[in-house]
Amino acid sequence: MFPWAIFLGLIIIIGLTGYQLSYNAKIISQKTGLGETWIGLFLLSLVTSLPELITGISSVRFSGVPDFAIGDILGSCVLNLMLVFILDVVYRESSIYKKTTQSHLLTGIFGVILMSFIGFGLLASQNFLVLKIGHVDIYTLSIPIFYILSMITIHNFEKKENRINETPFTEKHIRSTSIAVVVFALAAVVVISAASILPKVGISIGKTTGWNTSFIGTLFFSIATSTPEIVVTLSAVKLKMPAMAFSNLLGSNLFNGIILTIDDLFYSKGPLFESVQPVHAITAFSSAMMTGLVLLALLTKPERKIMHTVNSISLVLLVVYIINSYIIYKMG
Repeated sequence: MFPWAIFLGLIIIIGLTGYQLSYNAKIISQKTGLGETWIGLFLLSLVTSLPELITGISSVRFSGVPDFAIGDILGSCVLNLMLVFILDVVYRESSIYKKTTQSHLLTGIFGVILMSFIGFGLLASQNFLVLKIGHVDIYTLSIPIFYILSMITIHNFEKKENRINETPFTEKHIRSTSIAVVVFALAAVVVISAASILPKVGISIGKTTGWNTSFIGTLFFSIATSTPEIVVTLSAVKLKMPAMAFSNLLGSNLFNGIILTIDDLFYSKGPLFESVQPVHAITAFSSAMMTGLVLLALLTKPERKIMHTVNSISLVLLVVYIINSYIIYKMG
């Protein structure tokens, strides 16, 4: 039970930083004039993805378990999209999909392309279509270029639209920008420190349960390292910032792609995609499918909910997540 106790303790530590991340991101958004959407897409998504980064590097470099790394990354992507289901449940004022912007559509489109490309790269590498420079996969090396082009395109689109979502604070005393940045940075440090311990804990859990590394990485690691996204998302809704919540979830999935590149660079035994189980491609395509469902909801903005609780599209997101987890458990 000791590894499980450590695992739960790390989740709690990582999760407690979430509200402060959201709160101070809101202050930074207002003080700098960048807007909730861009802060969520870039700053929050970067910080909340740091656990996946640290866990991935530790898994491939020190623990030698690449399936932990890629399972964590892709598992976090499908979990982030499943969180849209939770958003739809907890947001009671109106349809959560009405609180989004055109930038979210653009981010989602890039997400579908990226996840499909990752799934293609995984299957191609497993079928002897390996393209590499040294020990690094060409597929993963292409991802940062795609990410940079995506961010430039989204930034230019937002600038053209001149759309800034801001919901002002009602508190009388709001901390200064410098204090907000310091608190935000300290919360990020806590997240990184806790995440660096996760791989060794995961190995201990695998030894005691006999579960495969793909399943542990995809389900348990992704839940632990996505705790910041969970807390930040719920905190953003509580602070009446649904646009920032969506930006964080969709932006984190884009940044997770870069983490695969970094993991590949640290994994010196060969191309990352060639060294892992092909079942991870199912998670990549599940992520693409779920992003497509989110895009459908963002376009149609459905209001009708099943028993006044959740929209049917949101419910399908949960079903896809559960099916993906089951497949990974059976095939991994």
